[in-house]
Amino acid sequence: MSEKQDIIEQKHQDFESHELHQAAVSQGMPTVFERFTTQQPQCGHCKKGLSCQLCSDGPCRITRKSPLGVCGATGDLIVARNLLQLTIMGTAANTYQCRNLANTLKAIGEGKSSLKVKDEGKLRMMCLGLGIDQTRPINELAVEFADFMLNEISKPGDQPLTLMDLFAVNQRKEVWKKTDLYAGGPSAEIVTALTKCMTNVSNDPIDLIKTALRLGNANEYAALWGITVIQDVIMGTADLTAGETNIACLDPQTVNIIANGHQPVFASLVLEKAGSKKIQSVAAAAGATGIKLYGSLCAGQQLMNVSSREEYTNTFGGQLGNWIQAELFIATGLVDLFMMDMNCSVPTLKAFADKYGTKLISTDPVVRFPDVDCLDFNPEIAEQQAEKILEIAVECFKARKADKKRIMNIPSSKAKTESIAGYTTETVLKMFGNDIYTFIGEMKKGNIKGVVAVVGCTNVRHEMGGRSIQEITIELIKRDIMVIGAGCCSSTHQNMGMSTMEMTKMAGSKLRSVCEKHDVPPIVSYGSCTDVGKILDTIAALAWTIGCDTSQVPVAASVPEYMEQKAIADIFTALAFGLLTHVSPKPMISGSSLVTKYLTEEMENLTGGRMLLEDNPFRAAEAIESHVLEKRKEIGFD
Repeated sequence: MSEKQDIIEQKHQDFESHELHQAAVSQGMPTVFERFTTQQPQCGHCKKGLSCQLCSDGPCRITRKSPLGVCGATGDLIVARNLLQLTIMGTAANTYQCRNLANTLKAIGEGKSSLKVKDEGKLRMMCLGLGIDQTRPINELAVEFADFMLNEISKPGDQPLTLMDLFAVNQRKEVWKKTDLYAGGPSAEIVTALTKCMTNVSNDPIDLIKTALRLGNANEYAALWGITVIQDVIMGTADLTAGETNIACLDPQTVNIIANGHQPVFASLVLEKAGSKKIQSVAAAAGATGIKLYGSLCAGQQLMNVSSREEYTNTFGGQLGNWIQAELFIATGLVDLFMMDMNCSVPTLKAFADKYGTKLISTDPVVRFPDVDCLDFNPEIAEQQAEKILEIAVECFKARKADKKRIMNIPSSKAKTESIAGYTTETVLKMFGNDIYTFIGEMKKGNIKGVVAVVGCTNVRHEMGGRSIQEITIELIKRDIMVIGAGCCSSTHQNMGMSTMEMTKMAGSKLRSVCEKHDVPPIVSYGSCTDVGKILDTIAALAWTIGCDTSQVPVAASVPEYMEQKAIADIFTALAFGLLTHVSPKPMISGSSLVTKYLTEEMENLTGGRMLLEDNPFRAAEAIESHVLEKRKEIGFD
């Protein structure tokens, strides 16, 4: 694109996205930011959580004039119930993904799928931890482990999750048992929680919040745990890799496919197939210099984490960004095929695809658009499906090259951002000589003052667009606090050049010395939003080794731009773990002083965790640092 004077205020934090944003708007395509503006002013009652639409006597809004709903529900009850409903949806989505993965692994083990187990070692290790004879043939273990996860998902609510029994810190298990937060299977917990949300069933706001905490535990010890383990088993475990990120990765001369969503297994197969001589020759015959698959959102984070594997290296084009950029990827006019596998496929993608000539395809039954083709991933015919995707993409490339009227918005900057990806508990420890005591030793000395997970979505409210993620992250590392990124926060870090050793220069002097000594950046990316499970594993490992509860470790969570329901579920997981959890923008709870006080103060007496509601990233960083210092004293580090 040629340089033009700005026609809109910069909303996206990286130049490439801002440039595409201007182009789209000038071409009559409003984006998420423009739609947010047209929605103003938004309903004040809804924003406070004080509206209910559950029954035909409503909708009800709680006001001074009308302090009770028709049924008699108070504002406190309505606010708590609305929040629980969001938690249910988020937990259900994570459970759905885990169930899909378990079924895929089972198909592999039964020989019904051409997909293979790529990390046999991890599968055997997990089976050993569960008391399964790990010396048996790998296919048998795949079936048994898959059945185990499916049974865990479906366990009754009064039968505690086996994974919680085996892998939770002992002190934390005692807290959960005393407070009735020891969860059963997520399916049962979801059914119970949904029933409580019905009109005139549970009328206790605090009981509803505690139900959300139980869901948080089910979310971790079935859904998130299962997702992270099974994805590693099928796709290969993440390893450190240098990768390219941002919209400038898109190559005008190649067949370009984007994998958008949160379920990366099918995309990994497409990526692998794209490297075959057959497909590359077909692409060359169409006039392309190659065929590439690019990552978008959390599916892309997972693909980048394993992109150093030989079967992926030549065809992974890079990680493009997060959900508020997805429309802009298509607005380049360079995207031939856009695969959608789960959440964060916004409805307007269809209008953008029609405008800029992109083929949309849904690859999962939960993703549906009017007049958009579906090719729902089936592990038993995955090879044929992957080949079909690639064939369609090549035909779309031909159409792009033949269409002389196609609108093209090629970024003027060719500066792809280099990023380091592939961090996990194992790879972080590898940087410290595979010795967790070395890491803890640096914490005791105060060189690593604490660790904060900066995770979750990006948001358009309060001019955010990644700004809050960027600012709180920089502010934390300045204070010698190491940051672990995940989800769309990782995409912001990557697009802003923050996922590299260069950021060591911006860290506090003590943290900088650790980074330079151990060759580890102050900001490490664990990958997708579901890798919150891996982050909690890291926290549990620290607690086990130090000999304390998870609530006592000098760590915290920050969700500086949360947007949707899975983020709320993960927030309650962190709260159940006893973590200070910074949340911005403030959830829709301000209409209830009772719920707000419970979440921000009184919950600490139940789990040790509490919400920190602060929209200013600098004040939030200051409060987090104070919390970290307090926890250091509690376990004798200071």
